[in-house]
Amino acid sequence: MKKILFLFIATLLLQSCNDGDIIITTFNFDNAELKTCGNLGNYVFYKVNPEALESLSLKLGVTDSIYKTAETKSYTLNGTTNFVNYRTYDGALGTSYFCSSIPPTSPNVTEDYLAASGTAEFVTTFVYEDNDGVPANIEVDGDTDGDGLPDVYDLDDDGDNVPTARELDTENADGDNDPFTNPKDTDGDGIPDYLDDDDDGDGVLTRNEDENGDLDPTNDVTDTSVGPDYLNPAVADTYEITQYRIHTYKIFKSVKITLKNLVLINGEEEITQETLTMGTIENVETKDKTIRPEF
Repeated sequence: MKKILFLFIATLLLQSCNDGDIIITTFNFDNAELKTCGNLGNYVFYKVNPEALESLSLKLGVTDSIYKTAETKSYTLNGTTNFVNYRTYDGALGTSYFCSSIPPTSPNVTEDYLAASGTAEFVTTFVYEDNDGVPANIEVDGDTDGDGLPDVYDLDDDGDNVPTARELDTENADGDNDPFTNPKDTDGDGIPDYLDDDDDGDGVLTRNEDENGDLDPTNDVTDTSVGPDYLNPAVADTYEITQYRIHTYKIFKSVKITLKNLVLINGEEEITQETLTMGTIENVETKDKTIRPEF
């Protein structure tokens, strides 16, 4: 008689044979950390319950990057290149059990269930960081300079070729050690310099007060007693600058994995689960991005 067990997220509803033998005594990975190793063609994700000597693992033989874009992807479990295993053991697993190029000889597998069907759903999300000193929750929406880079990962929000970080309270004038609470407003127009494309209000865009054309207005100084020309309203010479400086930012990628319509088989025994959340891995991948916005 085929024995069917229905999994729940935290616990397993147990059934036994007619003679009273319990097939599996526990299935609890709530407190287990989801981990990963491998790369293209051999992704491995796994959770281990050391107290019950059991593991849940997912292997994907896909050759596309799971984390390339922020989206939801589903992969069919076929039992060969893409599969899930639930296993129990006769001893504790070593730290490299799932990531070793040579399969360990111990501990021994005492129960081995293989997914015959189902899907693995991956929800990949991105968090951007431009390290410009402006809190991310302030920069959630908008593209102030219209350069195609949202402010949240634009290191020069107003497109004047002066990095946002240099247009905040860099001198700590208010004494609170937070450069964002009192950002500079050179011309006093109510628009902070980091969002103002004409910082000194002289009618010449800050970007165009770059006499040497090196995409850095901060080093063009006519009057050393005042400072750079883009902060000196008495100097209004203009130079045509038609290029933005190179931008760099980081992308922190996280992934949540959910198994759906899972059927695990061991001989005539089955474990079925409509939805089983494997968990989330924060910052599973970090990418440095370098780009020059189109002018």
